[in-house]
Amino acid sequence: MKLILAGTSGFIGQEVLSQALSNSCITSIVALSRRPLTGPNADDSRLTNIILEDFTAYTPEVISQLKGADGCVWTLGAKSTDAEVVRRVSLEYVMSAAKAFSGVAKEEGKTFRFALTSGIVTVRDQKKNIWLYPEARKLGGEAETTLLDFAKQNEKSFEAYIARPAGVRAKDGMNLDCVVGTSYSIKVDELAASLIDAVVTGNEKRTWENKDLVTKGREVLASSDEKK
Repeated sequence: MKLILAGTSGFIGQEVLSQALSNSCITSIVALSRRPLTGPNADDSRLTNIILEDFTAYTPEVISQLKGADGCVWTLGAKSTDAEVVRRVSLEYVMSAAKAFSGVAKEEGKTFRFALTSGIVTVRDQKKNIWLYPEARKLGGEAETTLLDFAKQNEKSFEAYIARPAGVRAKDGMNLDCVVGTSYSIKVDELAASLIDAVVTGNEKRTWENKDLVTKGREVLASSDEKK
């Protein structure tokens, strides 16, 4: 399986890359980034790093390197509450990628799976009254809805999965289940495992809330440990 990753320099993206490289089902990885990747995994022979100056433009040269890809885990986030930034990163970047990847899949006669990392605070109802960062949160919700609608319109070549995690913490941190339950906190390895599983195996469920991600992530990690 050939996997595309976006956001590999971030906290979540680094864990996704690490797990993807240890997954026997994944034989090739293309990482999209603004700057060359660094770190212990950067020189792995299965990893190709494509530098994109503009995440809304996929040139023929870039598209040629994406051919054969089966799915994408997208962890690239805006890291801002500015509405213009959120629109560009969360909506325009995501949909530009979805259209480019879907186009490649159509040409190859396959179905492409796209797992988007969103967040628990995003709001899909554009008419809902909210007080804290309303524009940014609604734009995040608009991105989710737009991607899901695009998938419905291109169901033969594109599947979309939306992950809505809450507080993402280090994988070696203490277990907070007894404090906040599984609805408001998730370890980064659990999130990464659930994102990769959605792309590798697929699922009927299209939107994954934090509790769903914890359950699936722990299931995948436990299965992986048993195989070692």
